Amino acid sequence: MATAPPMPKSFEDAKSRHLEVESELERICSAIHFRTSKRACEFLRYVVQVSLDGRMDSLKERSIGIDLLGRDISYDPSSDAIVRVRANDVRKRLTSYYASLDVSSPIQINLPLGTYIPRFIPREPKLELIETEPVQVLTEQPEVLASVSPISNMVLMRPALVALLLCILLMRHRLEDRESYLRFWDHILSGRHVLLLSIAPQEEGKLYPSLYPITWIAGRYGVDTAIEGTVPSEIRPEQLAYVQESFVTPPAMMKDKRLRWIMAERPGEAPVVDRTASDKTLSNISSAALVTILPEDAATLHIQGTDAAAVQHLMESLTSQKHFPDGVVDQLGSRNLLQILLLQTAPGQWQTHIFWGNSQ
Repeated sequence: MATAPPMPKSFEDAKSRHLEVESELERICSAIHFRTSKRACEFLRYVVQVSLDGRMDSLKERSIGIDLLGRDISYDPSSDAIVRVRANDVRKRLTSYYASLDVSSPIQINLPLGTYIPRFIPREPKLELIETEPVQVLTEQPEVLASVSPISNMVLMRPALVALLLCILLMRHRLEDRESYLRFWDHILSGRHVLLLSIAPQEEGKLYPSLYPITWIAGRYGVDTAIEGTVPSEIRPEQLAYVQESFVTPPAMMKDKRLRWIMAERPGEAPVVDRTASDKTLSNISSAALVTILPEDAATLHIQGTDAAAVQHLMESLTSQKHFPDGVVDQLGSRNLLQILLLQTAPGQWQTHIFWGNSQ
């Protein structure tokens, strides 16, 4: 199973982390390792800013050569290695910079081999040793010490033991959450080269900004993001993951009776239809978003939403290790379909519903 690089705990953390990354970038470019090379600093600034903007699809060798280094449209990376040379120089300078750093920065910027997409890795602060006065051990009144029984010691230790047990259980729960989160995105993105965003022409520009969280996580897996119609011809279908987004469930999917929930805009009716409910429609809903994964098309996220805010909330939940829904990966990889439905019942209040299997 592929393992994703460290990610922010939530999408909100990712947005606030921009400031940390930009501050670290300024520290790097001010250091002696980069002050002596304006070109290395320009290269690092470019890949970092493009990544923070969510445009990881632009961080390709040919695109960098044209956009940053001024090569013309006929630029051929196979005959001109300027981008690779510049990137290798930046990697060496970053290694030297962090090797000589005495105080840990809150975040570390790396440029892994084989990619031009930087990684932003939180760093644990170094623990400082604090000198204290030596503790004096009292040896007087031995009869008092001797009167403390083993049972009394266990009573005194009980709160510490309970706290330790709670810590172990909490760590185990967090590890299980991380495992579910990674298994889900491994299932979608592992082995893929491009995440293709398919948006209906009349909806283009309306819902796309809400997909920023998924372009972020694709970048963390080293998967490029592209709009439909812009994928290089050498990319094979099995190397693609898909996001197909719309406001309503497409007609072809409407016919699939395995789906429990569908979204349809009908005058005077709620947008979400529950095929297993007696009244079919779900009322008292101000906003909703739905993602469907079909077993025969496991690398495609079919997304519908009443509005961009609902879709973004859904994407933030799926791309956040902290808020990832429970029970999503229980049957991942089986012959059952998966649907995740988010309903806004009141301002700031969302309900998550998960459906596995066949609604027939």
